[in-house]
Amino acid sequence: MDADSLHRLEKVLADSGEASSFAEAEKIFSKYGVRIVIGEDVANDPVAHVIALTAINCAARSFKGNVQIEAPKHMVLAAPGFINVTLETFVSWLSIKPVESEHSKSWPIIAIGKNFLTEPLGDVIRPWADGWDFGLGAGVCKKLFAPTAVAAAALAVSEAFSILRNDNPYAGKREIKQSLWSVDSNSGSHPPIDSISLPSCWLVGLGHLGQAYAWTMGFMQPLKETTIYLQDIDVITKSTLSTSMLSVHADIGTKKTRKVAHWFEGRGYQVSLVERRFDEHQRIRVEEPSIALFGVDNPAARRVLENAGYRYVIDAGLGSGYKDFRAIRIRTFPGPSSAALLWASSEVVSDNLMAPAYQDLLTQGAQQCGVTTLSSRAVGAPFVGCFASAYVLAELIRKQITGPSYACLDINLRTPQKLEAISN
Repeated sequence: MDADSLHRLEKVLADSGEASSFAEAEKIFSKYGVRIVIGEDVANDPVAHVIALTAINCAARSFKGNVQIEAPKHMVLAAPGFINVTLETFVSWLSIKPVESEHSKSWPIIAIGKNFLTEPLGDVIRPWADGWDFGLGAGVCKKLFAPTAVAAAALAVSEAFSILRNDNPYAGKREIKQSLWSVDSNSGSHPPIDSISLPSCWLVGLGHLGQAYAWTMGFMQPLKETTIYLQDIDVITKSTLSTSMLSVHADIGTKKTRKVAHWFEGRGYQVSLVERRFDEHQRIRVEEPSIALFGVDNPAARRVLENAGYRYVIDAGLGSGYKDFRAIRIRTFPGPSSAALLWASSEVVSDNLMAPAYQDLLTQGAQQCGVTTLSSRAVGAPFVGCFASAYVLAELIRKQITGPSYACLDINLRTPQKLEAISN
């Protein structure tokens, strides 16, 4: 067991003390999975297809391939970026194989559409998206706005995880409606989404959050001159696969910039690669985009994000512990607080080392340094990054069309209705 091969969501079981060893954590986690059912009525619906693809992608990574899919036979996708690709091809890309598990009958069901081959029974999670609005329950898929479709799918997978963990009695039973326009009130008139396009910008950090941004942007329309600047220094590892939406096993050892560039270029974007660490010395040039979407978890980098010359920065931060990994905080800069003060400290302290699973590794002779590194790695799940990406991109788009703007958003996927917002 090492940090670069760790499954970031399975780590919940080790850090919480529920599993006494990593072997036991793997055994417990192997029982987790989800069933995704797609109706005949949405066979040609691009909104439903973005929801379905995102749910399948998130679930496959979250539950180590334990995903059962029921869909119209030979289904051809209508989602932007996947036009005329078969669902089977997408599933093959993710290396999802037919699941034979005695536990699958009790897995949560995510149902997309209404006209199913076999009617889902029991508590069913029903994601929907329509323009700026999305949720779970009785809503209907109508107009495609990629961030809401991605958010609906991410929320559905989060609910499924809560059902499996039995950590929220309302999961799978509640109706939820959210808005990416007036995020703090879910009210007000919404502008049309038909002409929304993405401007040129930087993506700084191409791991969990950066690839979630790219996944969502891949369903959106770039302007003709849109260029995305991709900045990262890391390569894809086995651990990357459990949180990052674009990485598959064949990509291990590949630079993240190259993988994400291939994704964007296949969807009509122009791309520029910056393969150096973001630090206090970086300054953008006058011809480069002045907007940046940050997806790094490095306090030193975030501390100086206002010094590089960007006109506007959106930063997302995720919880990292087994209790708070579903927490999301999104900040915009310039704002009421400076980045230098918010991330003045670089100290990162892990309190997981005394958990039984880590002590078991030490007892077996593992090196203290390696176990300490392992314990300090964040718990993570791709559905959290995808949900965050929806709010980050909505913030970017509202800024472009002079909509509501927020200095800070606090969201937790366990209680998404309790979103807290500070307006700019």
